[in-house]
Amino acid sequence: MSPSPLRVGIDVTPLVGEPTGIHQSVRHLTDALARRNDVELSGWLLSLRGKKPGFSGPVRRSPVPARIASRSWGYGSFPRRRLLAGKVDVVHGTNFLGPPEPTTVLSIQDLTPLTRPDLTTPTVAAKAQAIRRALKAGAWAHTSCFLIAEELQTIVPTERLQVVHHGLAPALTPQPGAGRAISGLDRYVVTVGTTERRKRVSKLVEIMADLPADLGLVIIGPPGNQEATVQETIARHGLGSRVRRLTKLDDQERTDVIADSAALALASEYEGFAFTPLEALQLNVPIAATAVGALPELIGDLIPLAEPNGDTLGELLIAACEQTSVPTEIGQRLKELTWDRSAAGMVDLYRKAADPK
Repeated sequence: MSPSPLRVGIDVTPLVGEPTGIHQSVRHLTDALARRNDVELSGWLLSLRGKKPGFSGPVRRSPVPARIASRSWGYGSFPRRRLLAGKVDVVHGTNFLGPPEPTTVLSIQDLTPLTRPDLTTPTVAAKAQAIRRALKAGAWAHTSCFLIAEELQTIVPTERLQVVHHGLAPALTPQPGAGRAISGLDRYVVTVGTTERRKRVSKLVEIMADLPADLGLVIIGPPGNQEATVQETIARHGLGSRVRRLTKLDDQERTDVIADSAALALASEYEGFAFTPLEALQLNVPIAATAVGALPELIGDLIPLAEPNGDTLGELLIAACEQTSVPTEIGQRLKELTWDRSAAGMVDLYRKAADPK
């Protein structure tokens, strides 16, 4: 007789927001978990009202919104697992937050709330106390790369910390020429992500000012805490005609713009996993990126990466724009990063959390 499925309550709040990296990871992870017969998956939502997330399973709304839950978990235990998620064996907080209990798994996407609050928003920085308290109470920590895990070892015991790489969804099929039509540029570099300080998009704009005038820049993603600086840098260098700012694209449009680019650039000084360079490589688009997140451990032996605080990103970008394809070894390696594999790793962690003896 096979054992009963493990009952997992997972935070699906990120599915309500912008389609950022955390939105994408929760969407694909929940889809992969739902395909398994050893997990009974339900969702919980840190919101009292608003639209239902794109999640096929049952969803419970928290008795308190995210802001109040974060503050409460920083100093107490309300709401506890049963009130938050119902009759489950494990609670998975996908975006830093969860009840301070040994049967909680927290995905620590990066350590900005704990060590670099200057790089993030006040809302994210305010989660620091709740994160520390949950880990002190015995919660398990999940990270998606070893760089973040190494940082986290000063806060959580190694035996309660597990690295499980995110997966990559199969790339959509690009529509030839659609990206150039959307951007209005014939030849361009693309960067993707919220214009947060840690993304250093303004630094990328400065690099573009020194590159040939026939090369444009497309910035995809919602405005963040560096948007004003990005716009000021564009104006100061007189790059208005060479830069396109696209804040809302659907998945197909985003794929088309990346696929038609000469290269994708990532200038970040800090990342959790760093999806977008890997997604570009899936589409056979060369990249110029800093050595952040999971990039060094996944592809650092196959492609040069710039030091986050160094000055070689411009050189790497020029070289990337001269390439017409990426090494075949990279494509083979990226095929191993599936969401089914990621889900299997998470279920292993859930089982440890469900029986923490």
